[in-house]
Amino acid sequence: MATPRKIRTEKTVKLFFVGGFLGSGKTTALADLAKRLLRRGMRVGMITNDQTDNLVDTLIVREMLSELGVPIEEVVEGCFCCRFDELINQMEKILAHRPDVLMGEPVGSCTDFVAAVANPIKIHYRDAFRFAPFSTMVDPDRVRELLLDETPTSFPEEVSYLFKKQLEESDILALNKIDTLKPEERERLLSDLAGKYPEKKILPVSAKEGAGMEEWLEILLSERPGANTVLRQIDYDRYARAEAVLGWLNTAVRISSSRSFDATDLAKRLLSTLQGAFREKDAEIGHLKFLITSDGKSMWANLTRLGAEPALSGAQLGSLSRGTLVLNARVRLEPAELEGIVREALNKLSEESGVHSEIIDLQCFSPAYPEPPYLVREAVAQ
Repeated sequence: MATPRKIRTEKTVKLFFVGGFLGSGKTTALADLAKRLLRRGMRVGMITNDQTDNLVDTLIVREMLSELGVPIEEVVEGCFCCRFDELINQMEKILAHRPDVLMGEPVGSCTDFVAAVANPIKIHYRDAFRFAPFSTMVDPDRVRELLLDETPTSFPEEVSYLFKKQLEESDILALNKIDTLKPEERERLLSDLAGKYPEKKILPVSAKEGAGMEEWLEILLSERPGANTVLRQIDYDRYARAEAVLGWLNTAVRISSSRSFDATDLAKRLLSTLQGAFREKDAEIGHLKFLITSDGKSMWANLTRLGAEPALSGAQLGSLSRGTLVLNARVRLEPAELEGIVREALNKLSEESGVHSEIIDLQCFSPAYPEPPYLVREAVAQ
C-alpha cells in the first residue's frame, strides 16, 4: 500500500463521519450537530462529497452555517474512498481553522468506508485525528424497501446489497425522520433493526425537528472508539453495479424573466414535472434536490423517493426576476435519458411560466468503478 503524505496538526481533532444511502438526511443532521457543537463553544469544520461539481448539499450546508463561521470544503469527482488524498488535502485546509471537530458526509452511494478511509487515517494520521463512532443514517422507507422487503422496489438486488453493507459497517444506526412515523411503527422498525444488527447502537432521531440529536451528540463526543467494523467480505462488482444503476446529474442554471415570478411556485412546478416524467418511466429516485438562489438568499427542494411527497425548505424568496438554480438528480435511468428529461423539464418550465433557463454547466454520467487507493481490512485500534 502506498503511503499518504504527512500533515501537521496542533492538536488531535475528533472526526464525525456520517454515512447513509441517498436521501437519508445526512446534510440536515450534520448541520444540526454542528450548531449544537458551536453552542458548546467548540470549533467545527465540515467536508461534503460528490461524484462531480455543483453539489447542492455543499450549498445547503453553507446556507445553514454561513453566519456561524464554519469552514466547509468538498471532495468531488469520486467518493472519499476513491479520492483519499484529496480528502486529506481538504481536511488540511480545515485544520488551518483549528477545529475541535471535523465532520464528513460520504456520498450516498459509498460503502467500505472503514477499510478505505478510516483505517488508513488511523494508521497514517494517528496523532492528528481520532474517530468518533461511525454513524449510518437510515430512512424508514428505505428500511422497509431495501432491508425488510416489505414494499416493492424498482431497484435491482445490487442496491439492496449496497444498502445492507452501509448498515453492516456502522457503529451507530440512526433511524432518521421519526417525526413522520407513528409511535408503534417507530418501535417496530427500531426492533427490526436491533434484531438484524444486535451489535449496533440504534438511535431514533429527527434531524428536522431535533428529537434524539442531543443523545447522539453525547455518544459522538464520548471516548468510545469509532469506525471499528471492517467489512470482511464485499463484492466490488456488485457494489459497482449498484452505483451504475443510477444516472447521476448535476447542473447549474441561470433563470430569468422579463416579469416577476414566484420562486415557490416555480419550485413546485419543476418538482411536479420531473416527478411525473420519472413516474412515467418507472424510474426510481435515489435523491432529487435543487436550490434556487437570488440576492444572497436560497430555498431548496428535495424528493427522496419516486412516491414520496416533495419538501421545500430555506428562505421564502417570494417574487423574483432572476436567480440561479442548482439541481442534483440521482435516478434509475441511463445518463442520456436522465439528461433529456431534465432539459425537457426546464424547457417546459420556460414555455409555461415564461422563465428563461440558461444552462451554465451540466454533467450527467454513471459513477465509475470504485477503486480505493488504500484498503486495510484488518482491525486498527486508535
